[in-house]
Amino acid sequence: MNTPVRAWRVATPVAMLIAIASLVADGIRHGDFVFWNFFGYFTIQSNIIGIVALAVALRFTGRERPTWLEWLRVSAATYMVIVVVVFWWLLYPTMSGGPSWEDLVLHLASGVILVADWLLEGPRARLALRHLGVCMIYPAVWLAVVLVRGATDGWVPYFFLDPDNGYASVAVMIVIIVGAGLGICAAVTRMTSWRVVTASHDARGTVG
Repeated sequence: MNTPVRAWRVATPVAMLIAIASLVADGIRHGDFVFWNFFGYFTIQSNIIGIVALAVALRFTGRERPTWLEWLRVSAATYMVIVVVVFWWLLYPTMSGGPSWEDLVLHLASGVILVADWLLEGPRARLALRHLGVCMIYPAVWLAVVLVRGATDGWVPYFFLDPDNGYASVAVMIVIIVGAGLGICAAVTRMTSWRVVTASHDARGTVG
């Protein structure tokens, strides 16, 4: 089982990078690419976090992993579940035409792979729920930056975070996002017992 896991830990980040590069090239070609806006989207940042998580986990396939890496992996899986749900539930219905191949990679395939990666090779010991807040550090910082930008330069990545809709509406969405994130992270964290790939008998290393 280790070989297929290593294969998608190589192939998936490559596909994600190609999809991101394709969107960048398309934006440059149409003259509407703005670096801080493009890389300000939760989808893009979450996919980049997912790329890092899979790339680092590749080295530890079938081996014991440090706790910080397990938190990175479960956080990446959590963020991508949020990306998939928000895109297909809230954003896709407002789009004209079908999803592009980049959408399918960045808003679906990457999320499926990151969750599957966790399920098939979770940590040897369950992560402590008392540290669950670790999963929400990045989303909290991202939301803070979005609120500052929305109030200053007027740029918001998603319509449901637009202050023009009223800060009460934005606050409700933030509560929903944070609450859902904690719930998803808790659920994914508890799935440790589903682990299929186990540590090799000759693996070395300590959990820290």
